[in-house]
Amino acid sequence: MPMRRIFITSLLSLSVLWNLNGQGDTRWTLKECIRYAIQYNLDVKRQELILQSTDRDLLQSKMDLLPNLNGAIEHQLGSGRVLDRGTYEWKNASVSQGDMGLQSDLTIFNGLQGLNNMKMNRASHMMSREDLEAMEDQITLGVMTGYLDLLRNNELVEVAEHKVEVTRSQVERMEQLVEVGNEARGKLLEVNAQLSSAKLSLTRAINAREIARLNLMHMMNLTGETTFEIDEPGLPDPALVEIPSLDTVFRKAMAILPQIKSAEYGIETMERQLALQQGKRSPRVFARGLYYTNYSDGLINPRDPDPVNPTLDYALPTQLQDNQYRQVSMGIQFPIFNRWQVQTGINKARIELQDAEYRYQSAVLDLQKSIQQYHTEAVAAMDNYRSALESVASNEEVFRFAEERFRVGTGTALEMQEARNQLYEATSEMVSSKYVLIFYVKILDFYMGKEIAF
Repeated sequence: MPMRRIFITSLLSLSVLWNLNGQGDTRWTLKECIRYAIQYNLDVKRQELILQSTDRDLLQSKMDLLPNLNGAIEHQLGSGRVLDRGTYEWKNASVSQGDMGLQSDLTIFNGLQGLNNMKMNRASHMMSREDLEAMEDQITLGVMTGYLDLLRNNELVEVAEHKVEVTRSQVERMEQLVEVGNEARGKLLEVNAQLSSAKLSLTRAINAREIARLNLMHMMNLTGETTFEIDEPGLPDPALVEIPSLDTVFRKAMAILPQIKSAEYGIETMERQLALQQGKRSPRVFARGLYYTNYSDGLINPRDPDPVNPTLDYALPTQLQDNQYRQVSMGIQFPIFNRWQVQTGINKARIELQDAEYRYQSAVLDLQKSIQQYHTEAVAAMDNYRSALESVASNEEVFRFAEERFRVGTGTALEMQEARNQLYEATSEMVSSKYVLIFYVKILDFYMGKEIAF
């Protein structure tokens, strides 16, 4: 993960934690919810580890193109019949000897296996990056869904509370009429029954809201909070929402969505793997460099005037200088028969490439189906919302008429209750259809690369 991204993510996380610890009554915005959900999602953390691992693989494949360099130092103590490595004679003696050296190997050509391996790891790394973004997108859509559902339930609670308030005011007015003898006590009982029904509807709405709140908190992995409130943003006017064309959404989604890019990188990865396997048929041309020296306490200084009865000391630094050996070589290795392993690797790589192409086609097909589904749902939601608005307007007129008839004594409490219930149902349907429309439009916007924000 780039350092800039880590730094920004850390700052955003600290900002969220400050809001949690320092301001208990802070209302969460949609951006904060999405940010927190991504930051503390364990699947995202695991995918980030996979991304780091593929980054190490890419670095290693680049390093594999360089020559290696290895050194060795060995010291031996021997007694009895030993080989004096200084004179290369067998003798009965105690010998202290050793050697040291450096060796470097470089692959000059091996069918471009190293280059294709590097390109394969680069494509695999990019695929992991796109997989991470796709996972974050799924979390974003899930949090947006939960956020809108909680907003919807908040508004439904307000509708239910309004219904209770209206019914309670009617009960109070009826109590006054019964008290002065203008209405029978039976009508008061009917209105009280309506109030009880309205309170039951409110209780159900509150319970649904708490379930929606809990669902959103679980999506965010926010399990330790006892109070959780969201900001109520200014939502777009559903009547002014424009639904983009199906072709426009699909073309933009194909160009930007990470799941499509991931499938494309999957094909590139398998293409490079196939090229790598085919390169194993090629001969390997290599170069090698060697530096070697040794020492032994049995060696006689070649500068001594009497080698039979040596008198000059043969110091270790001098021995190491005198016994140096250097070698530069080139060679070629070529495969003749490897028990069909190379051909099997090529055949399997071709199968995996075909599978990657199928995965890409499947991703495109799934995207096309999803966009068609969401576009159809958005158009239907627009029609439902417009119909719901008309239904609310009509039921408001019906309720006002029933309320007026009940007030003057020409209507019954049952008629007014039915009118109120119909208005309540129409209003609830209008609220639900509004959020459904906003939800599908926001998903289409997201597929076109627009930021999810209210």
